[in-house]
Amino acid sequence: MEFLIDSKRLLSVDEKQRNRDVFISAYNDNERVKSTFDEVNASRKFWWILPDYGYNTDEYPAAPGPELVDLLPENEAELVIEGLRRSGLADPDVKSVCVDITGFLHPHILLLLKYFKANPVEELEFIYTEPGHYSRKVETRFSLTETVTVRQVAGFEGLHNPEMDHDVVVIGIGYDHSLIGQVIANKESARVVQLHCFPSLSADMYQESILRLDRVSAVSTQNAVDLNFFATANDPYVTAAVLDEAVTLLNSKQRISNLYLSPLSTKPQALGFGLYYLARLEGRAASMIYPFTERYSRETSTGVGRGWVYPIVFN
Repeated sequence: MEFLIDSKRLLSVDEKQRNRDVFISAYNDNERVKSTFDEVNASRKFWWILPDYGYNTDEYPAAPGPELVDLLPENEAELVIEGLRRSGLADPDVKSVCVDITGFLHPHILLLLKYFKANPVEELEFIYTEPGHYSRKVETRFSLTETVTVRQVAGFEGLHNPEMDHDVVVIGIGYDHSLIGQVIANKESARVVQLHCFPSLSADMYQESILRLDRVSAVSTQNAVDLNFFATANDPYVTAAVLDEAVTLLNSKQRISNLYLSPLSTKPQALGFGLYYLARLEGRAASMIYPFTERYSRETSTGVGRGWVYPIVFN
């Protein structure tokens, strides 16, 4: 697998009209999710109804219309496997697949990558549409319940060492300061490495994420220069390359006993975390961890920003 630097493309009108065999998106109330679904061309289009958003059947997209995949399992790995099966991915005639990651949760994005690495198709693209703005600016909430369980993402569990003297946790810094705090508390003996979105999706978003981060007291004490790295918010390939650089640098100074990655920033950065893990870390003392909660906000943004296409190539 390569980190395909400069491979992302603008999701233009022409890109949306290119025909794919299958298009998959996770339904929620954001305008940028719904408008992209309507505009993308595909032979078969699927709305996945994620249990994490808590939709009732009378809130589903109106019929007739796209094919619905609902009543999915809550476990992230089972959800992805079942969803893809019901989206016709077992059909050998399916050659091109496009997945809109905008409405999916971070663990689902990781599992989608892992599935397609094991079950490749001729052409695989992930797309993402940026928000105009987050609806409540710095106060935007992405998770709705207070109960949080920090655990490894299914399929991204590492072969960890009992020695924990030099553990490192790399956190993609996003808006949800409470979830960041939960991850840090779960790995309280680990060295915290921050991966920030810069440039961010818009001029105000970097400042807003820093304001949220200031609420996590544990992070504010971690100010050594080598603990902060930066990757553009909308390019997963750059994120993967920066993670590779960061881990190599930290290992050169002191061997990392166990490595934990926690993608809590943008969906494209989560995609980059997944690309890096699958390329470099499978079978090693490294795992992806995530603060799971029961319910997530259905609508977090206003307006529709730029859209991007990310071709995925596995070697």
